[in-house]
Amino acid sequence: MRRAGVPSPATPRGEIALAALVLAVAACTPQAPGSGVADVPAPTPDAAAPEAAVPDPGTPDPAAPGLPARPDELPSLALAPVGTFATPVATAVTPDGQVLVAERAGTVRTLAGGGDGPVVLDVRARTTTDGERGLLDLAVAPWGDELFVSRTDPDGDTLVEAYPLAGSQVVDTPRTVYALPQPYPNHNGGSLVFLPDTTLLLGLGDGGGAGDPLGAGQDLTTPLGALVRLDVRDGVRIPADNPYVARAGAAPEIVAAGVRNPWRMSLDAARDELWVADVGQSSREELTRIPLGTLAGANLGWALREGTVAFTGAAPADHVGPVYDYAHGPGCSVTGGHVYRGTALPALVGGYVFADLCDGRLRLLVDADGRVDAVDLGVSGEQIVGFGVDADGELLVLELGGRVLRLGAA
Repeated sequence: MRRAGVPSPATPRGEIALAALVLAVAACTPQAPGSGVADVPAPTPDAAAPEAAVPDPGTPDPAAPGLPARPDELPSLALAPVGTFATPVATAVTPDGQVLVAERAGTVRTLAGGGDGPVVLDVRARTTTDGERGLLDLAVAPWGDELFVSRTDPDGDTLVEAYPLAGSQVVDTPRTVYALPQPYPNHNGGSLVFLPDTTLLLGLGDGGGAGDPLGAGQDLTTPLGALVRLDVRDGVRIPADNPYVARAGAAPEIVAAGVRNPWRMSLDAARDELWVADVGQSSREELTRIPLGTLAGANLGWALREGTVAFTGAAPADHVGPVYDYAHGPGCSVTGGHVYRGTALPALVGGYVFADLCDGRLRLLVDADGRVDAVDLGVSGEQIVGFGVDADGELLVLELGGRVLRLGAA
């Protein structure tokens, strides 16, 4: 695992970002991230994962609808409570259709019986929750028998582990997949997404401090402020087609750069597109849609840009700008969601549903005559900190206060 330095949201409003996840963000003295040692083996001709046992991820459907046109009329929607947890922050679905819910303090429970179901994983003794730290995300591997967990360890550092999984039960001790020191208690990022080729994507914040004082967003020598891509089946390897593998001094695990504090990434497998919600600093929140074919080498612009406006400079040559951004007030911290691919709400199919921690309104990105716009869905929650999907592809909404809700018709 590469060791370097990491995260924090900092700054007044934009930092309520995950301040949603915070009790308090104490003043911290910046620490220079160390360059560290890469323990992840570099790609070699024989380092490829075995061909057997990896399921065919399928191919995107070129006919799958993209963003829907602005609707003349939306159906009446409602958020129905389906469970109550202790600060739920993320969900994952097991191969047998069970929804797992990650609680920030370090437990994973099943969503069952209208309340918090049985505990299937408890790492509270090995997790710290000051600032924006904690158990931040989880993902079930495409091969079905491992649960990947992204959390901060007792030192506050990023740690990604893989736990053997049988059905919805964790059955053994984990293997360490990735570790990274964190100089601040916020801007941890932590989102996990498996790509169609079964590689794992990890979103990391910029190391914290207002205005990216570490310069991590545009610094390829550190994985801070970047999206990391790893081959994690049967060991841990850096994919040979990562864009900076051959660049001297660059962190070879980086696949894309220029993020501040990505608070939720999701994959629209129907169209092979990655969505990244990046929390802004003091001005704008942004949502970026990246076709997977253009992910390698993408630069989302931070800290040169904050959304569509300049922050410290002009857009980089390889800039992938947001498909949609919005100014603060009343929103202050974007919570990334999912492209809706369920069946219960046909009018929403193909639309990206997201929210903001501060105003709680659910919104749908649509195509407004060639321009992406957001439509208010007419429903809201309280301090929405995450989204998920159930086994049927229906949307789940996670509130900081504990409720898990399902979006459906009123």
